[in-house]
Amino acid sequence: MNGFVSHLFSLLSSKGKVCACCGADLYGHPYFCERCLTLLPFNNECICSKCGRATPQPCLACLECKANMPAFDAARSAFRYEGEIVRLIRQFKNGQKYLAEVFAGCMYPLLSEFEAPDFVIGIPMTKEAVKRRGYNQSELLARAVCRLARYKFEGNVLLKTRETAAQKTLSAKQRAQNLRGSLRVHERAKCRGKRILLIDDVLTTGATASVAAQALLRAGAARVYVLTAASVPDRRDDA
Repeated sequence: MNGFVSHLFSLLSSKGKVCACCGADLYGHPYFCERCLTLLPFNNECICSKCGRATPQPCLACLECKANMPAFDAARSAFRYEGEIVRLIRQFKNGQKYLAEVFAGCMYPLLSEFEAPDFVIGIPMTKEAVKRRGYNQSELLARAVCRLARYKFEGNVLLKTRETAAQKTLSAKQRAQNLRGSLRVHERAKCRGKRILLIDDVLTTGATASVAAQALLRAGAARVYVLTAASVPDRRDDA
């Protein structure tokens, strides 16, 4: 059974399951009830063509991308990082690993926005960070997407070699400086001439994904695409 057929099958077999958001019984959609489907911030309106973040109007490059053009070819995300999605992402990072399948199912349709990758990787964490949390949520997402799409997952191509300062309050430029030298391609030969899909939970400014893409491109990758569960909207209007 291929990934698309499996996805359709899950749509037809959701009865008896509960909504990942509110816990109500499901009778149609595999992850969310009808009420939550109307309330959740799906990222399906105006976006930046480069980073995929929600924008006040469609644009080829948002203000953030114009100021700090990302190294990746394109990025897309299933949700805007707001409302209930913020809570679900936090739960996902704090033990609710089953949400990887939920988010992956919502990310799956966006794969049609990219060329099929030769392999998929998750944004890495240091060994110490993985030990503290118990898992790398981006790797769980990447593996879940690969199961749906029947893509190849690679777990040791990109490594994070040192801890970095918290990035919540940093600008895109500061984030890039903070991350500089922290990501290393371990198996460069696997990257040469390949199309690579990077998976992460949240795209904020795109700095982390851009630094990762830059490392992969320097190792010889032909294309690097980024897919995330959610992204922080860019509310600024550059019209």
